[in-house]
Amino acid sequence: MAVKLLKYFLIFFVLIMIFLLTKNPYSLKYNALGEKQPDVELYDVKSYNILENGVSSILLANKVERYKNYDKLYIIKALHKSALNLINNLKADQGLLSKNILYLDKNVKYTRSDNLALNTDSLKYDLKNKVLSSRNSFVLTKENITTYGKSFIYDMQKGIIKADKVKTIIRMDK
Repeated sequence: MAVKLLKYFLIFFVLIMIFLLTKNPYSLKYNALGEKQPDVELYDVKSYNILENGVSSILLANKVERYKNYDKLYIIKALHKSALNLINNLKADQGLLSKNILYLDKNVKYTRSDNLALNTDSLKYDLKNKVLSSRNSFVLTKENITTYGKSFIYDMQKGIIKADKVKTIIRMDK
């Protein structure tokens, strides 16, 4: 009886082992290149900034990777309502947020509800000091005015913009 029970137990054990080996439920992620892995990965991220009078800003991202000292964002869309009741719309393919500085890269487009639009390849925004800057070429449009430039720094609190190699085209309506 004991030998028969041992025989059934061994057959059952072998069948379970074969099943587990063929299923391979666990896999080892070996990082051969030594790339840093994110601590947290988030998908379809929606972040709302809510104040006393309602939602002031919305941030959407297809993917966010959170590391120890920074966050990487992919396919970013942001809406913000300013104190002057202007709606700011920002889109970018990639972003990096580190130490209160937001770096946006690839296909950066900023539009505002008063028909102001800014297009560039990269943008840096200091969240603490409210300074927007770019070292890349940019195109700024508002109604009949189109401005091309090589780089700019815009202090949003003071309303002062400094730009290099600027060319402005003003179209006159007849």
